[in-house]
Amino acid sequence: MESRFQHIFLVVLWLTALPLMTPSAIAKSISEAVDENTIVDQSAITKIERREVLEDLLDSENFEIGVQLGVLAIEDFESNLWISGQLTYHINEYFYAKALYGNAKAGETSFERLSNVPPLLTNKQRKLEYYGLNIGYNLLPGEVFISKTLAFNSLFSIELGGGSTDFAGDSQFTVNLSANYRLFLTDWLTWDIAMTDYIFDTSITGERKTTHNLNFTTGVAFYF
Repeated sequence: MESRFQHIFLVVLWLTALPLMTPSAIAKSISEAVDENTIVDQSAITKIERREVLEDLLDSENFEIGVQLGVLAIEDFESNLWISGQLTYHINEYFYAKALYGNAKAGETSFERLSNVPPLLTNKQRKLEYYGLNIGYNLLPGEVFISKTLAFNSLFSIELGGGSTDFAGDSQFTVNLSANYRLFLTDWLTWDIAMTDYIFDTSITGERKTTHNLNFTTGVAFYF
């Protein structure tokens, strides 16, 4: 009870002296009162546990060899199984050069299926082979989170290349445009998904035209 009256007396005394004090003195008085009467509960202070996070860096090898399996939609000749291989040299963290070989076997045209006519191509001529060289640019590096504790590095890149397509007994200069997505399963193994358009001229169906042959592949690549 006595302690309560003491507090009331001090508050009245302070309010009485308040009009006579300068603003700086008021601020100093409030600061001293807070410092003297504030009790810090140490148990209430949040303790942040720090942990060391080690990022698994990719190997510094510049060469990559890979194999892919997919589908090639040869214009006028159905969609067909595509098998390819590649050898890549990484010039720096942004640019790389890729040597590529792929092959597929063309199906029948709609004209051949609907009309009772001899095949336009022999079995040997239906084999399509591509040899080329691409220049790639790594555009969007990132990460893929499978769970709270599991994440993989990823990379999206675009490619421009040229080469030769052997098809229907003829060789044609070919330009290709490609988009490639890579997921780094380890520091030396990647899983690749790619979409490519192989563009070349042909006159197999009787008229000269530029064909777009879309290709979807997936595969693995090894760094060494």
